[in-house]
Amino acid sequence: MEDYAIIYNPAAKKGDSKMDIEYAFKCLDDLNISYRSVETKYDGHAIELAKQLAKDGYQVIAAGGDGTANQVLHGVITSDSGALCGFIPMGSGNDIPAALGYKADVKRACEIIAEGFSGTCDIGFARTDSGIERYFLGIGSQGFDSEVARRSNEDKEKDYNMIILTLLKEWENKDIIVKMDNDTFEGEANLAAVGLSGAYGGGMFICQRASIEDGLFDISIVNIDKVKLARQFRRMYSATLLPHPDINEYQSKKVRVEMRILEDESYVCQVDGEVLGSLPVTYECIQDGYEFIRPKTNEFAEQFKEKYGHYMWECWDELEKRKNM
Repeated sequence: MEDYAIIYNPAAKKGDSKMDIEYAFKCLDDLNISYRSVETKYDGHAIELAKQLAKDGYQVIAAGGDGTANQVLHGVITSDSGALCGFIPMGSGNDIPAALGYKADVKRACEIIAEGFSGTCDIGFARTDSGIERYFLGIGSQGFDSEVARRSNEDKEKDYNMIILTLLKEWENKDIIVKMDNDTFEGEANLAAVGLSGAYGGGMFICQRASIEDGLFDISIVNIDKVKLARQFRRMYSATLLPHPDINEYQSKKVRVEMRILEDESYVCQVDGEVLGSLPVTYECIQDGYEFIRPKTNEFAEQFKEKYGHYMWECWDELEKRKNM
């Protein structure tokens, strides 16, 4: 039997991932890695495949974007097999592998698999009151960003930025309640992001202080005028958004989010780009919750620092203090 099962999504990168997939197989072959490959056929198929392949004794690798990555990790974890899970990033957004230190580099990801290093990290668990459950490594959110995810998933051919611009024109904030270990937020918000790691949407750092090693979520509750919100996107990509006067930041192990006015149409919630449904939802951070195949050092963080001059978790106020020392 082969050592690894590679679950790949031919629809990754809006269907433009064929060359990446073929290149990944070549890299794995060149590294003498023993594997079988399995193609996903429909939404949710990766969960089913990962769960069964993990039970069958494979170490399971997700080859695709964040949607495939989330479905595979959820399937592996819920298999109760203890199988290792790893990633070959080849999507439009690769925030989940990045949380573990992977660069968006197919060849390097294959080398990481061959190196055989693994380590535990925190995992997130989300459960809606309607009973939908999902493990995750990135961000759970509700509000403007989750509506963008919903529309993007419904129309994968549509440009992501165009979805954002269209939604900005019609968006109206609503009141939410966010209950945390030692704090409660109650009021109007564009969005509430519950970050196990820092970024979503292909490198937008909304919870840039978040770490998968501290046993806590970092929560960003945003109430920025929607015109001004659009101007913050560049700062998210360069991880220079926080601190911000219109963003409340918290840390908590458990988080519950619900609508304050029950008559309001509910925000939807999503984790790792996978829409779970309407609020309420409860999140739990499980410290050292699972073991993943990962690089020995955070190669994504080093790549980010080389590009922007600082690590993504270093907020601008900390950088200013350092300059003035």
